[in-house]
Amino acid sequence: MKTLSNAEATIRRATAADIDPLVLLYAAFFCEDGIAMDEANIRENLMLMLEDSRACILVAESEDEIVGLSSGSLTFGVEFGCAAELEDLYITPRHRGRGLARRLAQAVLDWAHLEGASEIVLVITPEAEAEQSLTGFYEKLGFADSRRITMYYRTR
Repeated sequence: MKTLSNAEATIRRATAADIDPLVLLYAAFFCEDGIAMDEANIRENLMLMLEDSRACILVAESEDEIVGLSSGSLTFGVEFGCAAELEDLYITPRHRGRGLARRLAQAVLDWAHLEGASEIVLVITPEAEAEQSLTGFYEKLGFADSRRITMYYRTR
C-alpha cells in the first residue's frame, strides 16, 4: 500500500459491512492499551453500537482499507443534561503521524455537538498515556483534566 497522506483518507460513518475490519482494528487497539477483550465480545458490542442512535462509530478509509476508527456515545444526567464520551480512537501504526487521529477525534466532537451534548469526556488508560502521551494530544483538542476519579462496577 502506498503512503497515506491526510487528504487521501475519507472519514465516514461505519456500517455493518465494516464489522470484520473493525473487529481486527479494535482487537489491536485494546491490545495496545492493555485491555483484555476477546473478538466475540468486540463484535457483539460493535453491532449493538452500530444499531444504536446514541452511538457513533467513524472510520478513516483509504483505498478501500479502514486505517483508523473513532467512536462516541451519548449519555444523559442532571448535572450536564446530554453529554458524550469520546470512547475510542485508533490509527493503524503505519498510518500514524498524518493527522488522522485529530480528524477522527474532531469528527466525534462534531457529532456530539450536533446531537446536543453539552460536554464531552474521555478516559485515557495508564498504558496509553505511558506509551503515547495522549494527555497533550487531547489538550490540543480542548480537553482539560476534570480532576474527577473514574471508577467502574462490572455487572457481568
